[in-house]
Amino acid sequence: MKPQQIIDLARRLSHNQRQTIILYVATFGGMLLGVLSSIVNTSFLPPAEYGNVRYVQNILVGVTVVLLFGIYWSGCRLLALSTDAERSRQLRGAMTAFLGFCSLVLLLFTLFCAQFVAKTDAERHLFLVSTVVCAQPLLLNYMNIVLQGDNHIGRLAIVRALPAVLYVPIAYLVYRHWGATADRVVLLQWGLATVVMLGVIASTDLTFRNLRPIWSEIVAENKIYGWQLYYGSLVMVATNYIPGVTLSWFHTDNAVVGYYTLAMTITSPLYTLPAIVGTTYFKQFASERRIPRKVFTFTSALTIASCIVFILLIRPVVAYLYPERYSVVGVYASWLAIGLSAQGFGDMINRYLGSHGQGVMIRNASYASGLVKVIGYTAGVFLWGVWGALATSVLSVIVYLLALLLYYRRFVR
Repeated sequence: MKPQQIIDLARRLSHNQRQTIILYVATFGGMLLGVLSSIVNTSFLPPAEYGNVRYVQNILVGVTVVLLFGIYWSGCRLLALSTDAERSRQLRGAMTAFLGFCSLVLLLFTLFCAQFVAKTDAERHLFLVSTVVCAQPLLLNYMNIVLQGDNHIGRLAIVRALPAVLYVPIAYLVYRHWGATADRVVLLQWGLATVVMLGVIASTDLTFRNLRPIWSEIVAENKIYGWQLYYGSLVMVATNYIPGVTLSWFHTDNAVVGYYTLAMTITSPLYTLPAIVGTTYFKQFASERRIPRKVFTFTSALTIASCIVFILLIRPVVAYLYPERYSVVGVYASWLAIGLSAQGFGDMINRYLGSHGQGVMIRNASYASGLVKVIGYTAGVFLWGVWGALATSVLSVIVYLLALLLYYRRFVR
């Protein structure tokens, strides 16, 4: 295709379609680089030490979900409905202030984990090191939620791709010349991401004027909308991090934690790709009576095709790219592919219902899925180890998707 033909095609695309392509390319590229990051990490770290890194990160990321109280989602919805630029700046400022408060709380929690949660000296030391960059998961939540409400898809694309673009070459050079340790992996990977996201926040033209009335408005919206999503996220999202903890409890070291979480990392593009559609169309969804047929069809086809291709290719790809001691990751990823593909499609429906303030529906679907996860990731892992975790990841997402489809049909009728 000639350059002029590409330009003409781009002009014929709608604004949302162009944004979808930009975010798709950035996210997919970022995910591939994320996989490359895991290759770098696993090439220099033994499984047990890599498992320590993922164990500590799992705990901090899981607690992040508890701290947010639905505030980001409430602010996101107000931004999606806002037609006043100054009011949008004030909303961003209020949520940034809340981000700062949560970061302080997470810092104190990380110190608490170092003292009372860590099982070994290595884990204790890693928690202490993580205090420097523990705000990273809070910042990432802010980016993924708030930027879609303001339709800042270009900034979100930067956040999805740039940290991994920076990390891969820098990490390879550092680890090759000075060696890799769990400390260096945490500080370098989360540190670079933190710097990038702070820069993106600084570029969003926020203001802290009228902080009190704006905050009151967000709290009022949160009572109606955000709290419902928060309750659901506690049992849907936070429970995703349970196997990273229970697998550690029921095994002699954290190697299996590393295998499982690495499989999640490799499989994550399957979740992200269909969810991108919901993220890009979030603002438009708020004025649509139903999800456009073309959007629904395209997302379904993308999800199914991506899942099939992934399952066919993942085992030989893992065998080629990763050290032999990580070969079991390909088997785990094949199972996780089914669950994460279905979850990505479900989250597209989630975004539509969320844009219409249907927090109760989303909450109830999350409750149903979360209940399966809590049982499976505790009793299932205790009885069957990592296979209990894999079966739970598939079954829980099927429950989540079916519930959302039923609620969607009820809402549009």
